[in-house]
Amino acid sequence: MRDRVDNLGSIDDAIRSARSSEFATPVVPQAFTPDLGDSGTPLSPPHPATPLTRYVPLLVWAAVLATLIFIPLKIIGYGFIAPGDARRHVAKAFTDKPYTDIIVMRPEYKMDHSPGWEWLLGWLHKRFSWDCDALMSFSVVSMMLCIFLAPLPWLRRPEAWLLALLAQLIALPDLMVRFVQARPYLLTEGILIALLFAWSSNKQEGTRPSPTKLGLTALGIALSVWVHGAWYLWALPIAAFFLAGRLRVGMWFAGCVGTGILMGALCTGRPVVFLEQALAIASAVSKENVPQWLLVGELRPSYGELTTAVLIAVVMLWRRQQRIAIGASHGIMHDPVFCLIIIAWILGFKADRFWADWGIPAVLVWITREVEQGLASSWDLFNWRRATASCLLAAPLFLHATNDLDRRYTACLSEAFLDTKEPSLAGWLPEPNGIFYSAHMEFFYNTFYRNPTGNWRYIIGMEPALMPEDDLQIFRSIERSQFALKAYEPWVKKMKPGDRLAVPCSAEPGLPQLEWMNAGGGIWIGRLPHP
Repeated sequence: MRDRVDNLGSIDDAIRSARSSEFATPVVPQAFTPDLGDSGTPLSPPHPATPLTRYVPLLVWAAVLATLIFIPLKIIGYGFIAPGDARRHVAKAFTDKPYTDIIVMRPEYKMDHSPGWEWLLGWLHKRFSWDCDALMSFSVVSMMLCIFLAPLPWLRRPEAWLLALLAQLIALPDLMVRFVQARPYLLTEGILIALLFAWSSNKQEGTRPSPTKLGLTALGIALSVWVHGAWYLWALPIAAFFLAGRLRVGMWFAGCVGTGILMGALCTGRPVVFLEQALAIASAVSKENVPQWLLVGELRPSYGELTTAVLIAVVMLWRRQQRIAIGASHGIMHDPVFCLIIIAWILGFKADRFWADWGIPAVLVWITREVEQGLASSWDLFNWRRATASCLLAAPLFLHATNDLDRRYTACLSEAFLDTKEPSLAGWLPEPNGIFYSAHMEFFYNTFYRNPTGNWRYIIGMEPALMPEDDLQIFRSIERSQFALKAYEPWVKKMKPGDRLAVPCSAEPGLPQLEWMNAGGGIWIGRLPHP
């Protein structure tokens, strides 16, 4: 017993000696480990947390999560209805008919392009009896959160993500319009963001990915393919890894992509048809000889996004000065994320979807990583400045993302929708198996959204290139003539008694072959005269 007491006394003397020594090394608990850069060296000296500062990380995470979650909730509070394809996805949940029974299409179109997303919306409608408004709100919130929450599991300093979002929104104010589209491509962007964080670190080079990482990556790709459909675009990040010289990592990633594509295609029940049709649609769109100004927005060329390029240059110069100060080197062309930015930027001059869907997410990932490492070299995790900075970032981000600039969230409230329940429209909507002719895709989206069980077909749906060839030529002629009424005459000649023609016009259209009815909202409906 006396020996044990003597030993305890000697330990206590050693501790006092260490504390009194001027050169004593402080003991850092595991919870206070410093931030490490890609090279593994500490970026900022650790400071033990006081009873108050230990809550700083919790406060930062609370501010970040609250901001990112309340942005979509605020937007749907306006009564916002996402435009375009989001409306036909919601409407499809109320009918089991394939698109070939809803839209007049080429025979090459054999199955739905986004089967997973429309299956989910249909299941929610049947399981919980959600109506169109509930499904639309779910679509807006869930797809936006796929973007907003994707990088958080890989971040120690989530305020860097807030800064990246805010900076990109200021550089590209229309980005929020893209984020509220409620379309499944946003899920693909979220998965892309998560995978870029998981695979692009320099620490991955020369190491074999864990089975868990490989499995989760393949599952993420499979979910993207099943829900979104554009499986061939996953070749872009693979090319970025090889361009960056990350051959070993690129091979592992390519294997996951191939496995995920196969799994996603199998989930459709018709894997060969699904994969072939995706390529057939892309080929039909690219081969059509049409002026670029007639293409849908995402297929038109990008302007090059000078403001985003300036933002990247500013961040690059700031980080370069920091690296010079600490004597670190960084080869930016060995970064697959930056290589993906370059690839998407170049391809964007062909079609903006490359830049908008793949370049912008890569920019957000790259800025977030750079900012996080820059902050780590300045503030430790328990510095109160982190909490202050998070609030100063959260407030403008929330206000910027949710303000109704140019009525971007409330313009839908003044839109006109045809409704079969309106007594005034009796006899003026197409008869069973009739065709609704129109030269505006918005007419299809709006009318199908409000009348998902209508027993007729639309001449144009989500992509003009899917129209039968003769109708496509008539449609392009109408567009080239700036929607002159005379250009509609070939459709008028094709109309049968059960068909209808919808024309947006301020007065009765000058097509005397038809009798007309003002359906409201500037839409006139024409039909062949009844005997």
